[in-house]
Amino acid sequence: MRPRRALRAFNSPEYLFELKWDGIRALASRDESGLRITDRSGGDLLPLMPELRDLPVPEGCVLDGEIVVCDSRGRPAYDLLAGRWLRPQGTLPLGPKVAKRGRGPVFVAFDLLYESGRPLLGRVLTERRARLAALDLRSATIAVPEHLDDDGEPFLEVVAEYGLEGIVAKRREGRYVPGARTQEWLKCHVTPRADVIVGGLVVDERRGARAVLCGFRDEDGAIAYAGEAFVPPYLGAWLDEATRDFASESSPFSTPVGMRAGIRFLRPRLVAIVEFAAIEADGELRDARFRTLRLDGRLDDARREDPVEVPSYPPHTNPDRPRLVVLASLPFGIDTP
Repeated sequence: MRPRRALRAFNSPEYLFELKWDGIRALASRDESGLRITDRSGGDLLPLMPELRDLPVPEGCVLDGEIVVCDSRGRPAYDLLAGRWLRPQGTLPLGPKVAKRGRGPVFVAFDLLYESGRPLLGRVLTERRARLAALDLRSATIAVPEHLDDDGEPFLEVVAEYGLEGIVAKRREGRYVPGARTQEWLKCHVTPRADVIVGGLVVDERRGARAVLCGFRDEDGAIAYAGEAFVPPYLGAWLDEATRDFASESSPFSTPVGMRAGIRFLRPRLVAIVEFAAIEADGELRDARFRTLRLDGRLDDARREDPVEVPSYPPHTNPDRPRLVVLASLPFGIDTP
């Protein structure tokens, strides 16, 4: 089950609010054959993350969550996560080699889908969360985050203050629908993000990749050009080298791309995370910036999203509560910004 994008943060008694984790979505389960940790496509993540081989998942349980690696301040950082491992299908490094590996990995469990072999998908979220908390999972490799009732606006303000990715609003009475992307779950980013298909680069001989040519998958399967994302200088040489095996003589885009010196088209195999200021009327990203390649990226997930607008009510949470929820949720705590 995956969230849609909210137009903005909101307050509502129908929702509870959690941190949005800057990591890899995963399911953790245990049966008579042992522990399994799989990504969104069912791929085995344990060979990539052997540190989680002793994850204390009770037999008969299936946990939904996210695997994170935190920076020195305690903030989850996808960049650190991506820089640690290679793609399962080949040898493409997902990030430049990092001298400091970060803290983790940790499995952050935020939902319980099966307990003692019995499905809980038809139970409401509040019951699933209560059952998850009752398991009392405590380990250096697993965390169960807190949530905030009702008030997403002040929560997002604190999340932004600490330099975190965002929040997720989940309808309290919602059931779990595998594979669905509905407004039962809504994501609110501090800075808007999107998954895009990497269809090419603009390359400079001196610094490597200067920009990524971005694409979104259309309903008919074609890849529409979505503008370019700036590549920070420290990632330019790595991204240039890491994508050379994907070079193509033709454009993968179904819509026109303005030609200029340095363009290198790529076969559409990679998905990137980009941040952006807005999406223009023509569908292109404005002021976009490349973050990293996505470890579990799927081309079909790289689509334009129409944001959902939800009515908002005045907040009534104790002003200190959002900060306490953030501090209690992060696996290693967090340093003061």
